[in-house]
Amino acid sequence: MIRLIRYNGLIHKKSVSVVEDVVRKGFTVVYKKAKATNKPAKNTVRRPFKAGARRSLYKLKRFMKANHYRTDLCKATLRRASAILRSQRPIKAKKPKAAAAKTE
Repeated sequence: MIRLIRYNGLIHKKSVSVVEDVVRKGFTVVYKKAKATNKPAKNTVRRPFKAGARRSLYKLKRFMKANHYRTDLCKATLRRASAILRSQRPIKAKKPKAAAAKTE
């Protein structure tokens, strides 16, 4: 699936990627500007989302819809952002199971 032309970000004018934030507080969206196609140094933009999980996912959804990204790319981007946010949650300590009571 990665090798398909449909998902290749190098050849399309617009592409979007979600990466984990450097300090592990939210995620960063990296996208290409369609107007700077022939200027590789200037065509990528990094936009951080750090305002909490629900608000960040909502803002990402609005961003994708406002810039007319394809629906399948929008859903894949939201799933990746959600997985990154889920991985940043603290791990809950499990309580040890109580030993079974002996019956005599």
